[in-house]
Amino acid sequence: MDITPQHWAIIINPKSGKKKFRQQRKYLFLALKHAGIEFDYRITRFAGHASKIARYFVDKNYKNIMILGGDGTMSEVINGIFSANIENTSSLKIALIPRGTGNDWGRFWGLTRDYNKSIDVFFKGKTQSIDIGKVEYDMEGIKESHFFINSIGLGLDAAVVNLTHRLKAVLGSHSFLYTLALLGAVFTYKAHKVRIFSDERNITNGMFTMNVANGCYSGGGMKQNPNAVPYDGLMDVMMAKKPTIWDIITALLRIFNGKLLEHPVIESFQTQSLLVQCNKAALLEADGIIVNGFSPFKISIIPNAIQMIIP
Repeated sequence: MDITPQHWAIIINPKSGKKKFRQQRKYLFLALKHAGIEFDYRITRFAGHASKIARYFVDKNYKNIMILGGDGTMSEVINGIFSANIENTSSLKIALIPRGTGNDWGRFWGLTRDYNKSIDVFFKGKTQSIDIGKVEYDMEGIKESHFFINSIGLGLDAAVVNLTHRLKAVLGSHSFLYTLALLGAVFTYKAHKVRIFSDERNITNGMFTMNVANGCYSGGGMKQNPNAVPYDGLMDVMMAKKPTIWDIITALLRIFNGKLLEHPVIESFQTQSLLVQCNKAALLEADGIIVNGFSPFKISIIPNAIQMIIP
């Protein structure tokens, strides 16, 4: 079959939002066929599979990819696309039908788990160029890279994501688990030394937590970088220095209302790239996925990297 610029590839995560999965998939396929849209689809079978499927589709010259899944599935797809052998990704287009628990990337655009409305956005929405983030790191002497669409985190941020995954293995996937993990880790986590270099700011201090954002939401609706937008060619950086117990309590009260950056323990700025040096034990998460790599971390933004269908 010849692949045209109008063909769509669909990547489905059946474990993301399991309720009514078969009915929703059938409804989508019928809607696409009724609209005369040709498509192919794959269902993910294991962690990381979406990345391999996305790369396969891009290598087969598909220009449009729809994701039925959550933030993790979206992130895997982005990594598959940007690891493929393609010179210009800005001609590619993605669409999201949210099915996950956190849905932070969809939340920014007003895309909810209302299946009918999300499909309606696909047919009636507009196309927006968006930025994509990239982090480069060391892996036993070899330079490797990982891409992110929403945000990356170090320090407490990464520790909470790691704990969330452990809780999911026991309790299943629930939207409250990130908040539970945050409350479980925030009062016991210890700051560690870090050196941050960018054109805008150099920091040598103790780092309690750090979030580098392309989109403003993380952790199921938290606003660590409330002013971040994924189409300005910049990353928003939030770093908390070593806090007191009172600092932690007052910061937690601000993390959902968009006023976290006003807290005196927080440093924030915008940049196109930065270098983060911390100890070898430091965890890094990207879009809620723990990245296996070691400091130093070189973080940068790729402006207008890909297109997305939005409301």
